[in-house]
Amino acid sequence: MYIKYFVIALIIFLFGLVILPKSVSAMTATLSIPEKFSDVKPGDKVYFETEVKWPENNGRKDLRIEYSIKNKEGTEVSYLKVLKAIETQASFMDSMPIPASAAQGMYKIDMKINDYADLNQSAAASFNVTKGDTATQTYLFIIIGALNVIIFFLIFEMFFLGKRKIA
Repeated sequence: MYIKYFVIALIIFLFGLVILPKSVSAMTATLSIPEKFSDVKPGDKVYFETEVKWPENNGRKDLRIEYSIKNKEGTEVSYLKVLKAIETQASFMDSMPIPASAAQGMYKIDMKINDYADLNQSAAASFNVTKGDTATQTYLFIIIGALNVIIFFLIFEMFFLGKRKIA
């Protein structure tokens, strides 16, 4: 008697596994930094491209995308949260500021994509922060260059034009 109920329960369970399969997300998300923007100076912005492909999506969905820039120690230096509506695919460029106090080295952008249900995707890309030229250094080089030109003309006048008057 118990075997009969066990077999019926097993058949219903197996039938439920076949009829009600779990939905599997075929969404792919990539994050890339164009080569032109792979080296960034402190105080500038890093530009990156996000590409989302979701062929099984029926209709328009709102996606929450969070970007976080972390240094090599894992400390977060910049954060951006955006809301994008997509259907089956989307590709867009975004940018984030790099703090002027950022040290040189490799940094990583982590991206997390969530919807208002159970979707959770992530991707990452890295870029290099190089030594930055400050505006003060630029102005200092201009002033030093101008002073060198003035000094050259003064020395030229003293030696060459001064000797002509004596002779």
